[in-house]
Amino acid sequence: MSHHLRLSGLCLLAVFFAACGSSSNSTTANLRIMQASADAPASKVLIDNNTVASTFVYGNSTDYTSVKVGSRHIQVLPVSGGSAVFDQSVSVSSDAHQTLILTGPSSAIQPVMLTDGGTTSTTGDGYVRVFNASSSLTADVYIVPAGSSIVGVTPVTKSTPLTFDKDTGYQLTAIGNYEVLLTAPGTVNVFIDTGPIALTQGQNQTVIALDITSGGFTYNVLTDQ
Repeated sequence: MSHHLRLSGLCLLAVFFAACGSSSNSTTANLRIMQASADAPASKVLIDNNTVASTFVYGNSTDYTSVKVGSRHIQVLPVSGGSAVFDQSVSVSSDAHQTLILTGPSSAIQPVMLTDGGTTSTTGDGYVRVFNASSSLTADVYIVPAGSSIVGVTPVTKSTPLTFDKDTGYQLTAIGNYEVLLTAPGTVNVFIDTGPIALTQGQNQTVIALDITSGGFTYNVLTDQ
């Protein structure tokens, strides 16, 4: 083979691999960010220097934003100025929808990435997941029809209580009104009782356990895609 033919072959290979790389880099996913750091100030959120939320406060989440798969630069900047409360690159996978939950004190925020949805139900019901964003809470988790007693009911968490930054995974739940209760492990002493939450057919929801800044616990509910 001549020198020129070898060069042509190498060039074609280079073009082929470059094209493959370009295709891979164009893959996108949908990312949502939730502020679960109780003492974090009102902030704005940037993904790769693009603002996706101008007022981001405790318990709030952004909408899903289409981003490229790979390493994404996330910044949470106080609206009043000063140093970023979060400034890190996080890895976004090819899963269709993901939620980045920012937990812990604002001086040392921890990022937790959840993969959303992806569940299918042949029964016409939905799925509910519980995530513990409270650093002071360890609890058994019950997901029951609204108004039901939990006496004698086995918790979703069974022998392993739900601890900080952990979740229950999606649990098949009957459509209609359900209720989530978080209790002291091994007891029916309730820390959080959501009351009735509506769930429609095929829907996925995540219930987030949160601290109340003045003491005690609360929650928020996210509808997942």
